[in-house]
Amino acid sequence: MWTELSNRYQNLWHLPAGARESLASADYRLLLSSSTLWWLAHYMEMLVLGWLVLELTNSPALVGLVAFCRAIPVLFVGGFGGMLADRIGRRPLIIAAQSVTVAMYAAVALLLATGLAALWQLVVIALVLGCAWAMDWPTRRALIPDLVGRARTLDALLLESLGMGIARTLGPFATGFVLNAYDALGCFLVLSGLSAISLLLLRALSRQTIPHTSSPSSASPLAQIRDSVRYVQQNQPILAVTLITMIMNMLAFPYMNFLPVFARDILHQDPVGLGYLGAAVGVGSFCGLYLVGRVRHLAGPGQVFLVGTLALNLALLAFAYSTDFLVSWAMLLVVGLGHACFGILQSSIVLLAAADERRGQAMGAIAVAIGTGPFGRLLTGVLAQSFGAPVAVGGEAVVSFLLVAAVGAALPGLRRMSAKENSIDAT
Repeated sequence: MWTELSNRYQNLWHLPAGARESLASADYRLLLSSSTLWWLAHYMEMLVLGWLVLELTNSPALVGLVAFCRAIPVLFVGGFGGMLADRIGRRPLIIAAQSVTVAMYAAVALLLATGLAALWQLVVIALVLGCAWAMDWPTRRALIPDLVGRARTLDALLLESLGMGIARTLGPFATGFVLNAYDALGCFLVLSGLSAISLLLLRALSRQTIPHTSSPSSASPLAQIRDSVRYVQQNQPILAVTLITMIMNMLAFPYMNFLPVFARDILHQDPVGLGYLGAAVGVGSFCGLYLVGRVRHLAGPGQVFLVGTLALNLALLAFAYSTDFLVSWAMLLVVGLGHACFGILQSSIVLLAAADERRGQAMGAIAVAIGTGPFGRLLTGVLAQSFGAPVAVGGEAVVSFLLVAAVGAALPGLRRMSAKENSIDAT
């Protein structure tokens, strides 16, 4: 029955051969389904947590503080994820991290139901959720080549990005309507259920057998970190992606945590309006997914990565200074398009550039780069409190654009990646 349904789905959407071969793997279908629900919960959480803090404190700075706590563990924990995955296995690590996430969502729901929710509790829970995410995300990505093979990695990531785009669209919509009808408690109950289903899918995955492409190292963790740093420095595409990831997470991506501030205080919208704004990014990501699929054989992945990232920053600048809801929605649509180019090719470049035994380390470096984002969220919160959210987000978008362009110019190995062979020039 699966074969018949799969064939109909593939014919309907004209999936490329690599995507069809990826979907033929039962392991990958389980991981893809789990990850789609995982991203759906993530995008819901990002909005409802910011709205909850804003309602409790009425302070953009404290919204930034909780966002900082949610993301800061990635900086300190993310670099160890690859090493830990090599020791205990990638799937057991994902299952453990997802179990923690389910428990934290349930804890917030319980606190809200009993009327005991306070800022300090949200700070602690945000820190724990951040630790789980720091282990979960890079390990999920590093597992993909194990399941589908290196040759189909980009196709598998395109399919995952399709699921992410669905989540990025439905998540904010669902958040807005559930938040409007059932308050934050209803949202966190939904988050608990989605995460629990995602966990069950992962537990089914854990019973499958996959080949190992790496083995635990006998070196100390500090020596392994030094080795990882040297490896990244010697590979221009991975180094460029790592630096750009750091820049974007510090200066551009904090905007998502401050959408509740723009929705309520700048555009004068209720939770439903907030949901529409967040969903615009998801709609744009679908357009970006189509764009990447069309141009992947015409332009090098590094070039598409750079152009999409620069376009994202320009659209974000326009969004920051817009006071019209429709204009703001349209600019977020373009931001979502850039998100797709950034997200798909970020992982693709790294996974294709890294040797099999180095995948965990390379993705760990990306996780550490993402871990610098909390400082940007904290800075954005302080600037928004002092000068207003438009000045904070718009000014950071300008700086981000200039720095990304500088990295692209200084590390030409990223731009010289082959569009035909997905080869990497690491010199």
